[in-house]
Amino acid sequence: MTVEGAGPRSGAGEGTAPAEAGDTVVPEGRDDVRGISDLTFRIIAPYLSSAVLYKVMLVLLGLMTAACVIAAPVRLSALPLIPLPVLGVGFYALRQVRAAGGEYRPLLRWSCLLFAATLFGLWLLSVVGRWVS
Repeated sequence: MTVEGAGPRSGAGEGTAPAEAGDTVVPEGRDDVRGISDLTFRIIAPYLSSAVLYKVMLVLLGLMTAACVIAAPVRLSALPLIPLPVLGVGFYALRQVRAAGGEYRPLLRWSCLLFAATLFGLWLLSVVGRWVS
């Protein structure tokens, strides 16, 4: 256990000053959260670097791409191929998420792009489905 506020003070010589009555005791190893961005990085970022999330997103993007590619010859139209560039951006963002590793800021940025591209791709699939039918 350490004491918050303890540390070298003027005239304290060497070492740390003894705990005073007004100081609070802080458990060892606990870092204070300094704002909403720090809280975001502590809560969200560890889940974004998960291998399970990577595999789930890879399967989801693969299934969406396969649906687009299979729908083009079945419907005899090129309209189902419209979401492919957006899904390509999603695949690129997924690779960047994997490459970011433990660096939180790039991980959060690429994850936001990945989820935005995936949602936009799903929306495009539904819009194209209404146009073609």
